[in-house]
Amino acid sequence: MQIQLLIPGLLWPTATLLGPATGLPLEGLAALLGRGQRQVRDFEPYDHQLARLFGLDANAMPMAMLRRLGEPDAPAPAPGGHWLCADPVNLSFAREHMLLQAFPEGELDVEEAGELVASLNEIFTDLGRFEACTPTRWYLRLDKPARVTLYPLDDVIGRPVKHFLPEGDEARLWQRTMNEAQIVLHNHARSRTREEAGLRAVNSIWLWGAGEFARPPATPARLVQAEDPLSVGLARAAGVPVAAPDLAGALRQDTLVVLDALRKPAQQLDLEAWRRGLEAIERDWFAPLAAAVRGGELASLQLIAPGDRGTLQLEVRSTDRWKFWRKPYAFEALLKSLAPAPLALPDTPPPSSGSHR
Repeated sequence: MQIQLLIPGLLWPTATLLGPATGLPLEGLAALLGRGQRQVRDFEPYDHQLARLFGLDANAMPMAMLRRLGEPDAPAPAPGGHWLCADPVNLSFAREHMLLQAFPEGELDVEEAGELVASLNEIFTDLGRFEACTPTRWYLRLDKPARVTLYPLDDVIGRPVKHFLPEGDEARLWQRTMNEAQIVLHNHARSRTREEAGLRAVNSIWLWGAGEFARPPATPARLVQAEDPLSVGLARAAGVPVAAPDLAGALRQDTLVVLDALRKPAQQLDLEAWRRGLEAIERDWFAPLAAAVRGGELASLQLIAPGDRGTLQLEVRSTDRWKFWRKPYAFEALLKSLAPAPLALPDTPPPSSGSHR
């Protein structure tokens, strides 16, 4: 039995004097880190890791179509459609730069998202149709493919927007579209209401995720356990059964498990939410997985944890349980050993992740 465990956000993105995991009981994770073969590779975006697991080229992966396919509470999209993610964002000035911030779950509600999307549909009838599958995940179904290079939202958050403008044959069209959407949303009554209440307004959208399949995804395992829509969409496109993360089910057959709960807290530097999420993963996954390795119930565990300071790769095999000389390795010690993430100067673009499309 083999489990592949993908946990974006496990590696806290910044170096701190007081370790982010200090005081957390992480004996299971420490046992796995000490017993297995571990290494930290250079930074690689989360979506590149997913693409590799499904045998795809990350630079050509149709992110919007896949994420839309994985939406849990929306009808399955018709085959052959062309999609863009059109996520709601807040733009603000800081040190003479326009910076972009996404909205965490719970900051917007269904009613206001519906009203804002309806306003966009009144204006952009020539492009396609907008829809909000959740208050923070919006889409644009296009009437025809977009011939443009667009940067993923994760690449842009907290950075000067001017470095991530559309490129390619239709760059002017999509830049103009985003500018016009800013005007529509900035002038909307909902935005004024939010600002008067001291809340961040939805004053723009970020378009990204264009693309079409060159070939269908490969099968990474007999079962995929995931809840984030991108992973679910990939599994559905590959024809692989998909279920919610559950260790008992993962131990019954070769399984790819994607645990996404730490990604946004790490991205938003929400340390309290990140610590709560890490405690839950220790309780539900690391501790019982360490016990499964000790008991010989698991042939192989592969842990992949992509983060801004590098990508942790850990492999633990059942034969490692006999290597008694390998002692637990504290997760806090691992975090302290990582170099700080490289900082981009305000007037220079950050190193490209290679994931723009």
